[in-house]
Amino acid sequence: MINYFIKLIVSFLMGYLFIKWFPNVEENSEIIIQLVLNPVQFFAASTAFMIGLMIQGSLLKIEVYSIFLLMSGKIHKGLYIIPIHVAMIYLLTFFGIWQAMIFSISAVIYGIISIDFHRQGGRHA
Repeated sequence: MINYFIKLIVSFLMGYLFIKWFPNVEENSEIIIQLVLNPVQFFAASTAFMIGLMIQGSLLKIEVYSIFLLMSGKIHKGLYIIPIHVAMIYLLTFFGIWQAMIFSISAVIYGIISIDFHRQGGRHA
């Protein structure tokens, strides 16, 4: 269980760093200019995004698996992290709503793609 909380904390930290390091501009052309002028900051933001994406994707995989177990009548300890994970995403929106949305939606897509129902005991997969 402590492993899940460490993943939540690291995921929040990586999301926060991604939001802070990614250029905040109004037009698309300004993003390209900022990326060219500050390549180290862009690389750091990209690294934080990828690490956070993988951690958040694994958390979402655990949460989906826990929900499937709950529907079959079993309670899994992964259910306890769902409200904390939702609160974490909500807190990230205070720092940057668009970046938090990109971060979270990408993690949901990655988490859904990485689910393996056969290995986790699911039926009809």
